Amino acid sequence: MRAVSASVSIWAIGCWLLTVPDAVYAGVFESLNINTPLTHEIMRQAKSAGMRSYINGSVRPCDDFYGYACGNFARINPATQETISTDFFEELNAGYQRRLRQLFRQPKLSTDSPTETRVKYFYESCLNTSTMELNQRPHLLSILKEFGGLPALEGSAWDESKFEPIEMMARLLNRYGKETLLSVRVSPGLANSQINRLYLGQRDDLVSSKAIALHLSSQLKLKHNLQQLLGLGEVRARETAAEIANINMELARGIIEPQEELPPSQMNRLRMLDEMSQSYGPELNLTRFVQIWLNHDYQLPVYEYVESYLWQVKKVLARTPKRALANYMLSTLLGDYDMEPAATAEKQHELCAEKTTLLFTDFVDHMVYRSLEKQNPYIPGHLRQLWQELKVAFGDMLRAPSTNWLSEQTLNEALAKLKAMSFHILGANTHDFEDYYGGLVISNADYFGNVQRLLELRAQHLREDLQRAPNLNNYDGINTSPFYVPEFNRVVIPASYMQHRYFFDEVYPMALKYGTVGFSLAHEMAHGFDDLSRTFDGQGNLRDWWERNATRQFEERKQCLVQQFSRFSYNGQRLTKMQMQAENIADNVGVRIAHAAYLNWLRQSSLDSETLPRMSHTPQQLFFLGLGQIWCSDLLPQLRHTIAISDEHAPDEVRLHAIMANFDAFAKAYECRQGAHMNPMQKCVIY
Repeated sequence: MRAVSASVSIWAIGCWLLTVPDAVYAGVFESLNINTPLTHEIMRQAKSAGMRSYINGSVRPCDDFYGYACGNFARINPATQETISTDFFEELNAGYQRRLRQLFRQPKLSTDSPTETRVKYFYESCLNTSTMELNQRPHLLSILKEFGGLPALEGSAWDESKFEPIEMMARLLNRYGKETLLSVRVSPGLANSQINRLYLGQRDDLVSSKAIALHLSSQLKLKHNLQQLLGLGEVRARETAAEIANINMELARGIIEPQEELPPSQMNRLRMLDEMSQSYGPELNLTRFVQIWLNHDYQLPVYEYVESYLWQVKKVLARTPKRALANYMLSTLLGDYDMEPAATAEKQHELCAEKTTLLFTDFVDHMVYRSLEKQNPYIPGHLRQLWQELKVAFGDMLRAPSTNWLSEQTLNEALAKLKAMSFHILGANTHDFEDYYGGLVISNADYFGNVQRLLELRAQHLREDLQRAPNLNNYDGINTSPFYVPEFNRVVIPASYMQHRYFFDEVYPMALKYGTVGFSLAHEMAHGFDDLSRTFDGQGNLRDWWERNATRQFEERKQCLVQQFSRFSYNGQRLTKMQMQAENIADNVGVRIAHAAYLNWLRQSSLDSETLPRMSHTPQQLFFLGLGQIWCSDLLPQLRHTIAISDEHAPDEVRLHAIMANFDAFAKAYECRQGAHMNPMQKCVIY
C-alpha cells in the first residue's frame, strides 16, 4: 500500500508541477531540509516540469535554440508596467530577498553580534510607518537647510551669492558621500594594485543621452519625489525635474558609452591635481574640490577617468545657472529619503528588506551566506571544487594545439595568471564588522536618522580608504550576478548563487550544475582574458605581458565577433557595431570551459542519473538546455530599443544564439546539420 500511495503522490504532485515555473517550486523547496527517496523524486519531477514548461516543442533546436528553450517563458512570466522585465536572475534575487525577510523577522537574541542587532533595529525602524510619515519631510528639509536650501523650494528666499558649485560638490561628498557631477572612487592603482588611488571623472551611473525613454522615466520619478517629499506644486515640480533631467542628458554627452568602452589604460590617466586644475580652469578646480572634500591638501597623483567627460562637466558648470546647479546637486539626497508606506504589511516588509540590503549590503550578504551554509554546510565546498575543475579545464584549453597561436612566453604568463586567479563568495568573510560599524548608532524609532548616520559613515570611510591598503573584500553596491575584479584577479559570486534548486541540486543531473553555475563562473574566469582585462597580470597590475604576434592573433579572432554581432538584428534593427567585445568573448570562452569541465566529470563518473523524468534529452543536451534557459527573459517592447543601444551585453536571445552557434559541441549534441541556423559554416572561436 505504501508503494502505491507514494507513486500516486509523486504522480499527483508531478502533474501539478507541470504548470509551475522554476521560481515557484524553488520557493517551495528552498527552506526545507528534504532528504528522502520520495522527496528526491518529487524534486526531480518538479525540475523536469519547470524546464519543460518553458520549452516550445514546435520550434526545432537547430533552427532557433532560444525559441525552443525559452519559447513559453514570456507567457508564463510576462513583463508588465510594474515589472518591466522578467528573467531567471530576478527570480534568484527574489529567493535571496525571501530568505532575508525570514532572517530580519527573527527575534533579537543575546547571541546576536552587535552589527546583527543594528541591522534588526534598522529593519524594525523601517516598519514603523506612522513615525516615518511624521518625520520624513522635517528631516529632509533640515538636511537641505545645511546646504542653503533647495532653490525650487526656497523661491526668492534662496541666496545665490552663497552658492559656489565646487564647494557644494565637495561638501555633499564630505558629509553624505554624495556624488553630483563627478564620480569619486578609491580603488587599487592600475600599475600597482597594492596601493589605493583616487579616481576622478565619469559617473558610470549616467544613462546614455540616446536612451530618451529612461530619461523620461527618471524625470517622472523625480517630479513625484519633489511633490511628495517636499510638497512642491505640480508645475514647479515638473519644471525642476525637467531642468535636472536636462543636466543629466548634457553630462551624458561626455561619457564613453558602455558599448564604446575602452581598455583601462585608455580611459584612465595618472596626473597631479594641480595639472588637472590648470587644464580645466577655474570652473572645474579639482585641487580645491579635493581639498574641501578631505579637509586637507592632497599631493599624490590621481587617475583622471575619461577626459572627455571632465571637459563636458566644465561646459555644464559654465553654461548652467546657479539655481539649476543647486537644484541638481541637492536632488541627489532625495532618493535616500524616498519611502512611501506600502499598501500592505507584507509589501512593507519587502520594501524594508530592500532598503536594509541597500544600506548594509556587506553584512546582509554575510547573514544570507551563514544561513545557507547552515542549511547545507557542503555548498561552499562544492562551489570551490567546481571552481577548481573549471580552472583545470581552461588550463587544458590554453595548452591545446588549437591555441598554439599563443607564443610560449604569452602562454606561460596566461597560465600563471589563471593559477593565481582566486574565487570568492560574497558574505563568506568572517572579519569583524565592528571595524566598520562599531561607532554607528541605530534606533528602532528613527528610520530617517538611521539613514543619515549610515550615509555619514559611508562618507567617512570613503575618505579614510585613501589612507588604507586595498581591501580585497570591499565591493561597491548590491551585486546580484557574478563579476570579475581585474585589480584583484578574482571572480566573485553573490551568496544568492548558493541557493539550491534554482541552478542545481544533488538530485538533479550534474549537467545542470555545469551548465548554469559552471557557465557563470567560467564566463567570469574568461573575463580575465578578454579585450578589456587581458593585460592585467596575475597580481592585478596593468602590464602588457602579451607578445606582439599573440596580440595580433587575438585581435584577428576578436574581429570575427565584431563582424558577427554587427550582423545580428534585434527589435527590427541591426545591433551597434562594437569594437570592444568583452562580454561576447567571455560567453564564447566560458561555454567551452564549462563544457570541457562537464566532459571531464562525465569521464570520471560512474553515475547513471544524468536524466530527468519525462525528458528524453541526453546529458549533453541537458547541459546546453540548462545553460540556455538561464537566458529566458521578457522585456516591455517600448524598452527594447533603449536596451539594444545602451547595454554592453547583447540582448538575451542574440547572446544565446551566438554562444551555441559558435560551438561545434552544441551542433553535435543536437545533431544540427552543417549550414543550419544554429550550425553556421563560419564560427568564431577565441581560445
